[in-house]
Amino acid sequence: MSRCFIFGALNVSKLSERPQKEDMVIAADKGYDVALSLGLTPDLVVGDFDSRGEAPEVENLVRLQVRKDDTDVGHAVELGFERGYTDFVIYGAVGGLLDHTFANVAIAHDIARRGGKALFIGEKYSFTALHNSEKEFSYRDGGRISVFALGGTAHGVSIKGLDYEVENFTLHCTDHIGVSNAFIGKPSRLSVARGDLLIVWQTKE
Repeated sequence: MSRCFIFGALNVSKLSERPQKEDMVIAADKGYDVALSLGLTPDLVVGDFDSRGEAPEVENLVRLQVRKDDTDVGHAVELGFERGYTDFVIYGAVGGLLDHTFANVAIAHDIARRGGKALFIGEKYSFTALHNSEKEFSYRDGGRISVFALGGTAHGVSIKGLDYEVENFTLHCTDHIGVSNAFIGKPSRLSVARGDLLIVWQTKE
């Protein structure tokens, strides 16, 4: 299945997931420079260009107003949905401004609620959101991973293959019991039967 790659303004030193020929690449504002630094030519460039200073001279440009109801990354996601994509990989949007990171958690939650997938990959941490679904990890020898309920109560939470395991657990959005779990050198799976989860893990070096 083809994916939509979105690049935000934060530095990206390397790509653990690289776009293929069938994928779409969208640059959000200064993410245009980030994409170019990685040898990628965006299919679409979108933003108000407050962080970049000026819009690049490209034909595939969507210029936004500074005063608007969504972020540049959020608008890029909507453009991806409009073009039929539901699987998003987003770089350059984890860390930096705390309020924008919270906004990106909300975007990941919204994508999951709409039946899509969102993988936000940062230099130190990455995250995704689940809605009545699951996430699998291949073999990883160590590293922190945490799980939180989003938007209420998550029912039927199961965690297999990590240091702490649970089966059919009920996790509330006010709980912090899911923090600081760990990979232990074998495949793992996290799932929620009914509800929403935020999964945050250390980006693999």
